[in-house]
Amino acid sequence: MTGLCRIGLAAAVVLNVGTAAARAGEYEDGNRKLFVEYCAVCHGENGKGGGAAASRLTKPPPDLTRLARDNGGEFPLDRVTRAIDGRDLPRPHLNRDMPVWGDEFTADYRDPFRDQYGVRIKVHRLAEYIRSIQEPGK
Repeated sequence: MTGLCRIGLAAAVVLNVGTAAARAGEYEDGNRKLFVEYCAVCHGENGKGGGAAASRLTKPPPDLTRLARDNGGEFPLDRVTRAIDGRDLPRPHLNRDMPVWGDEFTADYRDPFRDQYGVRIKVHRLAEYIRSIQEPGK
């Protein structure tokens, strides 16, 4: 391999790594935007529970940054996913039609016309964002 080919290969690798890092950053920013759009009104933009609607709820929203710490250091991905998609509704969200979520995250697998893949992607991205804001602790 000539010196020029090695330089070209190295440049391609660097460019690809930089592009992948940029895409990862965009993905993470998109996850945060989803959280702000759908969850921050109750859980606050920082996930600690102080959103604009929090004071009107019968039970204060939980601090989402402490889920791993409160679960022995393990992030409860399945529990978070089930809360987001409606399989395990938190007490304040007993009615699935409430305007905070509506049908946006409802996974009705009996409806062949519903975009189940898109719903699952949004739920996964929200759960991953919540995982990313976990505070370190015992």
